Amino acid sequence: MEAKGVDMGDYQEAYKGYDLEVCVEQVMTGVKSHFRVLKGDEVAVDWRLVHIDGYWPTEHKAAEAALKAAREAVDRELQS
Repeated sequence: MEAKGVDMGDYQEAYKGYDLEVCVEQVMTGVKSHFRVLKGDEVAVDWRLVHIDGYWPTEHKAAEAALKAAREAVDRELQS
């Protein structure tokens, strides 16, 4: 996982030929996290919210949870 761009909370990672993008945002109730999956410039999986229950995550933990969800989406939905 590496930081993407100049905004805090934006991360990216390459996985099985796809680019995973993660956005972590601070909200009044804690942290929320989204991911999407790209194949080149094409969106393979559009932005999805990752529900984080059971603990108050740090930004890094929220990003890790979103990347895990993105990897699972690639494995489940895009790999044949």
